Amino acid sequence: MRRLLLSRAAQAAVVIALVATLAFVLIHVAPGDPFSASLDDPSVTADIRATQRAQWGYDRPLPQQYVRWIANLARLELGWSHTHARPVKEVLARRVPNTLLLMATALGLGLVAGVALGTWQAARQGSRSERASGALALLALSAPEFLVALGALGLFAVRWRLLPVSGMVDPVLHDGLSLAGRAADVLRHLLLPAGTLALLTTAAVSRFHRSAMLAVLPEEFVRTARAKGVTEVAVLVRHALRNALGPVITIAGLMLPALFGGAVFVEKIFGWPGMGLTMVNAVGGRDYPLVLASVLVGSVLVALGGAVAEVLAAVADPRVRGAA
Repeated sequence: MRRLLLSRAAQAAVVIALVATLAFVLIHVAPGDPFSASLDDPSVTADIRATQRAQWGYDRPLPQQYVRWIANLARLELGWSHTHARPVKEVLARRVPNTLLLMATALGLGLVAGVALGTWQAARQGSRSERASGALALLALSAPEFLVALGALGLFAVRWRLLPVSGMVDPVLHDGLSLAGRAADVLRHLLLPAGTLALLTTAAVSRFHRSAMLAVLPEEFVRTARAKGVTEVAVLVRHALRNALGPVITIAGLMLPALFGGAVFVEKIFGWPGMGLTMVNAVGGRDYPLVLASVLVGSVLVALGGAVAEVLAAVADPRVRGAA
């Protein structure tokens, strides 16, 4: 197990380093810089822009900027956000918890619903309802995240007016509510963005779990349980389901990159104040430090989640541990 942990930690470190380096190169070779917006301001002369670029080191060769950035990272210094006019640490400290809340809610709902749907589909294999639900799941998997989000926004917020259009809280009423009222306010705003990501997670998990259940149901211990007179529900839940849950743990880790990528679009569409929305706005403002820090934190979350999922899968299944 120790060797597995060290191996996954090393792989995660390599992935994070590669992603961070690629993001650094791409953001710096793209046209413009954090002060490009001042081109529209006639009071900001070329000399002032040159002074600003020199002050922040953007006039230096790219390798020197990279070495300086790495040295700052070693001191856990993420830089200064030009668009927010505050340290990047402060910006992310406010945004990361919101994204974690969104992703955790979506992943939890998606896993529970996906396992339930996959189990039901395996129990009704070949029926019309099973084929119809499988087709719907495939359709959900094929649809882009932003299209699903726009559809949910148009129906539940604009047409039926059941849920808020955007934001995380009601800016007028939230501070005056009780603790329970504030929690309910956050929950109402969370339902649409988390539900959109949970729908996509459910579709993916259900297909994998259905296959795992179909592989377990013909096993000898399942037939033995049925021969002893155990009810079909007990056979599915106590015997087949428990032995088919191993792949779901791995799938949860594999879903994290897609979930984080989807959160970028979903947060932008629903105005959810998380890392995704912050990253999009930072890219538009050419805020180099904030973009790089957001990519770095996102890659850490994804790599760490994937590594943890693999370790949990190894703990749950000795065969995986032995193969590792």
